[in-house]
Amino acid sequence: MNTATLIQSTVQARADLLATALSLDPHLTPEGLRARQRREVDAIRGRITAAMPVAPTAPDRQPILDALAPKGADDIALQAHQWSKVRALLDAGRDLPSIIRDADRVRLAAILDALETMPEVLEDSQPETVVEFIQGAVWDRLVQVDPAAERIAAIERTNAPAVAWRTILEGLAATGEIPFDGLVLLREADAEAFDLLMDGDALAAPAPESGSIPRLVESLAATPVDA
Repeated sequence: MNTATLIQSTVQARADLLATALSLDPHLTPEGLRARQRREVDAIRGRITAAMPVAPTAPDRQPILDALAPKGADDIALQAHQWSKVRALLDAGRDLPSIIRDADRVRLAAILDALETMPEVLEDSQPETVVEFIQGAVWDRLVQVDPAAERIAAIERTNAPAVAWRTILEGLAATGEIPFDGLVLLREADAEAFDLLMDGDALAAPAPESGSIPRLVESLAATPVDA
């Protein structure tokens, strides 16, 4: 995967889309112009797809999480003891994220086991969001205390740039815009590439003219191909 090439391909696609969106031709009817724009957008999408990096194989976190489950009566008792300590800390005013930041592997296992039935979760207006957030915090801490989790995290870090670029290019092909979630991923994975992409896009498709790109893409999607 060549980062410089991906930046150039993305920036060039945005410039080409803007040129297509702003194009006029007095020799064409509106229908003829629209047909030409559709052909050009399809060609740009083809180039975007060709530039897309291969999807990396994502490592499976689940075996690491499954390994936290108690193996016998002693493990069950140990996790129950840890959960009683967590519950006492919560009742004393500690928040769960701060408890997780200091937790060892056994305490993390106890938190995961009790998470979905915690009153703090069940009484929240968005319990699924709370569970997802806490699971993420537990994983982040587990990476620090469990070598097996760190090995998974290392693979994820290696894969992160390709995941970010695929998200960016898939969104660009679909909407003509660089998707926000892709930019977030790229900034986390490669801050230098993020800065170069943002600078390049500002030159290739400056505002407010760039607003014509999604309008064109939406218009083409709403218009039958033979219209």
